[in-house]
Amino acid sequence: MTSTAAILTLDNGTSSTKAALWSLDGRILAEASQAYPLHQPQPTWAEIDAEVWWQAACQTIQAVLAHSGVPAAAVQAVALDGISWTLLAVDRALRPLYPALIWLDRRAESEAAEMQAAPQAAGWLELSGNPLDPAYITPKLRWLQRHQPPVFEQADCFLTSSGFLTARLCGELTCDLTQAYGYHFFDMRQARWDETAAQALGVPLEKMPPLRACGDVVGRVTHQAAALTGLAAGTPVLAGCLDAAAGALGAGVTRPGQANEQGGQAGGMAISLAQPVVEPRLILSRHVLPGQFLLQGGTVGGGALGWLRGLLGENLSFEQLSAEAAQSTPGAGGVIFLPYLAGERTPLWNSQLRGVFSGLSYTTARRDLARAVLEGCALAVYHNIQVAAGHGAQVDEYLGSGGATRSPIWCQIKADLYGKPFVVAHRAGGGAGGHLLGLFALGLAALGGCASAGAEVETLLCERAVYEPDPANHACYAELFEKYLRLSNIYINETTEVRRHRENL
Repeated sequence: MTSTAAILTLDNGTSSTKAALWSLDGRILAEASQAYPLHQPQPTWAEIDAEVWWQAACQTIQAVLAHSGVPAAAVQAVALDGISWTLLAVDRALRPLYPALIWLDRRAESEAAEMQAAPQAAGWLELSGNPLDPAYITPKLRWLQRHQPPVFEQADCFLTSSGFLTARLCGELTCDLTQAYGYHFFDMRQARWDETAAQALGVPLEKMPPLRACGDVVGRVTHQAAALTGLAAGTPVLAGCLDAAAGALGAGVTRPGQANEQGGQAGGMAISLAQPVVEPRLILSRHVLPGQFLLQGGTVGGGALGWLRGLLGENLSFEQLSAEAAQSTPGAGGVIFLPYLAGERTPLWNSQLRGVFSGLSYTTARRDLARAVLEGCALAVYHNIQVAAGHGAQVDEYLGSGGATRSPIWCQIKADLYGKPFVVAHRAGGGAGGHLLGLFALGLAALGGCASAGAEVETLLCERAVYEPDPANHACYAELFEKYLRLSNIYINETTEVRRHRENL
């Protein structure tokens, strides 16, 4: 490796692809991003032409190479991630045969219901550690087989988002261990495809790619990919990984007992475990680090503060609204917010729910609404944490990530609610961790440039902002959480009754 040696990281997200070029000592040399729209032809559908992903990858890679001035030959490895629960059928030439069905897509509701009613349902849940929900890849595979049989038959392989980009870069078909959780014939404990389950589900295993660990170098950039990206042919390419798992590593989750609390357009948590925990209300995947699992929860309420800003219509910045929330008190003057603006994912799995403000009065001020939104989003994530705790998944340290960490009051609310320090770890000189940092550490470890990816992250995230919990506020939030659960249950029951009434009309 020369002094100009670098590692390229690529984050394939829901609405954009981001690339970064890193020096081997952990400095970002250049960054680029490319946005793209989703196609939603029906209310429960969410798909995209995978060629758009490839074009975005090529463009962002070209951009970081050009902006950094680093020669292509100096790039020592490519590490990438991708969004979850994505089904992409490709032919032998790696051409998409049908749009990629992403994690937001829920068209396979009837297929999921059939799986849930099957006599093997409990076995599939125990094997994979995940609920039989339409968002997962298995129901989508069955939907494709039923509604697009020529595509299913012509498919040479079914790939995930990161698996597709890896294949386009190096020509190798793979599914990494963190993305395999989307399939209910994946044996979570043994890290292998289960032939019996696949056969029962009607999935031909010859159409499934080999499983590889995230840190494995699975191939090298082909001459064709080199011409399109600007990379040098022969550059090593890692297997890829789940974006949430890369993000957990980049936030500092390197050991069992640590949790990444993510706040942004969506909210969520990922607790690292030494052994898998099966809870059908939550999500289970492998971590990018060997021997660790991630018990995850994902909520939809993180964008609620942006919604409130738009509703108020006064050009308030995120920082201004956050500062106003700090002027309110714990409990937001009696206002409780259920952040189900687009339904709710874990642990409720209910797309029919909508947001609720409760406790409004003539004394309610804008600062109370702002704080109620911050508290409601935190309570939704805490609900997942409490479900996990019911299975013995204890959290020793909360590590925050995402845009919400820019709000001191939001971080303090979480510390007070959890009753434990809330930590936001940063790289020296600023710049928090994230997906790209996790990918960099994986790439460096694959090159033998550090003891392990986890150790490298711990070294780089050397600056820590720690929010200590206030015992009095924690007691207040314990009561508030019970009120939140009661309100949520009442609303869920009423929503269910209304739907039943409409169905019977």
